Amino acid sequence: MPLKASFANQSEDRWVDVNSDADERAWADRIRAGDIAAFETLYRTYWERLFAFAFRYVQLKEDAEEIVQEVFFRIWRGRAQWMPAGAVRNYLYLAVRNAARDRLERAAVARRLGRGGRVGQLATATEIQSDLEAADLVAAVQRALDELPPKRSAVCKLRLIDELSYAQIAERLGICEKTVETQLARGLKFLRERLHDAR
Repeated sequence: MPLKASFANQSEDRWVDVNSDADERAWADRIRAGDIAAFETLYRTYWERLFAFAFRYVQLKEDAEEIVQEVFFRIWRGRAQWMPAGAVRNYLYLAVRNAARDRLERAAVARRLGRGGRVGQLATATEIQSDLEAADLVAAVQRALDELPPKRSAVCKLRLIDELSYAQIAERLGICEKTVETQLARGLKFLRERLHDAR
């Protein structure tokens, strides 16, 4: 069953509060039993976050949307046997990551074949792997930034992505430079730990 457009982009419910893994497990049980309302709730809760996660890999809005739609379509189509191991949210992120990596790899192979046939494809297998690893790293950093408290996340993004100075960040956020320094130090420590754990 294709996903209904009626709830595909609704944003008012997008941050449905999930209290625990048990709540998500209950959703999975209900989805397995064919409960479309539970499926819609899961979809609304994770659509925006999964779209943003997929976009970090593929960098195209349409591709990111298709990837998330495909993941949810596969869940609904195979709902009777859908038993995610571990947390449901982890299953969703992993499924989106794998679908995004597959799409990137297929696109890279198609580009290589278009330029040089089989020899070009074989010669650039290392490049394809390097592209995938870079996309993984970008997505991991972005996901870690999203886990930080809002102010700390804003400071880190302005410094690491926008490359603003401490003074510029302080002015933009209405805080003192010492706060910028403290928040950035804590944020970088968290990012280092997160990226080390992800290896």
